Formats: sequence, C-alpha cells, structure tokens
Amino acid sequence: MTPNSKFYKDTNAEIIMVKTPRQIEKNVSASFGYVKKDMLMLNDALSQIHDKIQHLSLNQATLLSEVEKLRAQVGVKKPRNSKKKR
Repeated sequence: MTPNSKFYKDTNAEIIMVKTPRQIEKNVSASFGYVKKDMLMLNDALSQIHDKIQHLSLNQATLLSEVEKLRAQVGVKKPRNSKKKR
C-alpha cells in the first residue's frame, strides 16, 4: 500500500475512513470552488437588483417631469409641504 493511498480501518463494526493530506487538500479546494461559485451568483443577483433600482429611479424621474409639465399646462400650483410649523 502506498503512503498516499486511502485505507480503511474496521473498529467495533464501524468503518472509519482515514484521509490522506492530499485528499483533505482536494476536499478543501472543492469547498472553496463551491464558495466562489456561490459568491459569483450572489454578485450577479445583486447587480441585477442594482440595475432594476436604477431603472425604477429613472422611471420615477421621468414621471415626475411629466407630472410637472401637466401641472404647468393645467395651471395647478405645486403643493406645499403638509407639515405645519409649531
């Protein structure tokens, strides 16, 4: 049996896998790969949300300018703040 090969121990009818340093390294590398993939997916999702918020802000600004134009055409004054000073 080579030093880097996997081997099993049978103890009290339980099989315990003894991992080599190389196997542990592979498992850790795979785990980091999954974490990286998840982080990239999260980054993409946040970018999409950011784009949608920018789009909504642009739509709001466009609508507000249209409302101002319509108010000017109708002759309605801009409403005051509803807060009263005490």
